[in-house]
Amino acid sequence: MELLKVLVAGIVGTVMMTVFSYLISRLRSQQFREPKLLNMILRRSNHEHMNPSNNSVIGWVVHFSIGIILMTLFYIFHLIFSFDISIISIGAYGIFAGFLAILSWHIMFYISARPPDISLKEFYIQLFIAHLLFALGAVAFII
Repeated sequence: MELLKVLVAGIVGTVMMTVFSYLISRLRSQQFREPKLLNMILRRSNHEHMNPSNNSVIGWVVHFSIGIILMTLFYIFHLIFSFDISIISIGAYGIFAGFLAILSWHIMFYISARPPDISLKEFYIQLFIAHLLFALGAVAFII
């Protein structure tokens, strides 16, 4: 039962952050949609067998898998360190996940042969906020 809660929390949190990213993309006329950016990076990589379109399911699978992994890590930390799952602990985890996401995307953009032409500052700000929403969306299912 706990595993199901963690999976649902990861999915719900990822949906909330993705809706936010799509909304900000539209409002700012920027490409901040993580699944599409993942597909762009994969397509522009040197790997011969990876050529997904912008709308490929690959970006979505990677994006949601990362959300589930992040929520699983939160739950493992909870078990190891025996802290209460609360708005405060999951908010702190949202901050941690936001910084981790910024670092991860920065590395992906840095090693990419042709990174997407986007405003990195705006992308990182919306990404951080999106991960706070990820945490808040997930908290209802994990408590």
